[in-house]
Amino acid sequence: MKMRLLTAGALLLSLVLIVFAQADIRQLTASELILVDGSKGVILLTGISEPYFNKHFKLLKVIDKPSDRRVVWQFSVNGYQTVLNDAIGYSTDLFARRVYTHSIALGETTEIQRTISRARALRLMRSCIGDFENPAVEYGPVNGRAELLLVANARNRVESKSARERQREERAKQKATAAGTDVIESEEDEGGIKPLLLGAINLQTGKCTKGAGTIAP
Repeated sequence: MKMRLLTAGALLLSLVLIVFAQADIRQLTASELILVDGSKGVILLTGISEPYFNKHFKLLKVIDKPSDRRVVWQFSVNGYQTVLNDAIGYSTDLFARRVYTHSIALGETTEIQRTISRARALRLMRSCIGDFENPAVEYGPVNGRAELLLVANARNRVESKSARERQREERAKQKATAAGTDVIESEEDEGGIKPLLLGAINLQTGKCTKGAGTIAP
């Protein structure tokens, strides 16, 4: 009898959860559901199964405005989370029917199961590019294949503006003294766009990839 009561209680809980889930779905309009279903279908076509999608992708937001149609997903696995935006446009076919186009690009996907720990990923990043800042998780295409990455940029030890100005003035004085004339230095030499070292750790393999970027002053 006790076993039957427990089973009945579990069944009731399942039914309540189903009702709540259905209520959440009904909050979306018919046109919103079309956008969400289309975006999900595009992701499934990259190679993952529906059970994997249902476990690791969560709908965060759907916007259905004439000037802004978007579906926003959260992808999570083993404690890592990142947000994917699918901006949606449309064209019309020969029968004047609306055909939606999706901007989300993942490349060929695999069902990620195992990843390195965040602590190890941070250590690998530091050994790869030194002191770093702005670490973030990204999930997107690399050479046509979706990869889960920890990305960051090397920390720049930038001198203060006043220190740069003092050094510039000192060099100008030295040059003027040596040449017996006034020297005007180019501002571009000191204040131009500087290269930035970027790092990306593959959270499945631990491999680090380095690249160069720029930051505008």
